[in-house]
Amino acid sequence: MIFYLVRHGQTDWNAREIVQGVTDIPLNETGLAQAARARDLMKDIPLDIIFSSPLIRAYRTAEIINEAHGVPIITEPRLRERNYGIFEAQSYSVYPGVLFWDYERNVEVANAETVKEVFARVYECLDDIRREYPGKCVMLAMHGGAARAVHCYFNGMPEGRPMKSIFTPNAEPIRFEIADDAPAVTPLP
Repeated sequence: MIFYLVRHGQTDWNAREIVQGVTDIPLNETGLAQAARARDLMKDIPLDIIFSSPLIRAYRTAEIINEAHGVPIITEPRLRERNYGIFEAQSYSVYPGVLFWDYERNVEVANAETVKEVFARVYECLDDIRREYPGKCVMLAMHGGAARAVHCYFNGMPEGRPMKSIFTPNAEPIRFEIADDAPAVTPLP
């Protein structure tokens, strides 16, 4: 089974280095162009289905890429970005990124999801997609924070480096492959 991970195109908040989280911010002109470039890069990939976060920046990226495919787009809430709680709409300069993404510490912040909660919902989503669509070529349109869980699902947890170091560029497709009969993946306790 093949998965393509595509983080949404750029937003004004990306450009201004503001934490977006579940705040629904649209693509800016650069983001629209990035999504169109991803569409062109992916035009010959035989996608069967697209799963997208319900947030407009990811869903619009999926729509633009899908112009070359015409496959179903399924809105999947488990692919939404992490809820950053009190850090949403704040500058990255006040956001404790490395600590907040420390899987072992699993830091709790007011009104925010913990890293383990994000991993649990994303892993569950990927397991469900694998079970329901074996052998298919699937695209995931989502977000940089939640995409860390996708990278770890397929590649394992990073050893000797912080989770924050896992970076997914805007609208650049990343390919993962997994055998249909591979066991479901469970995040670490």
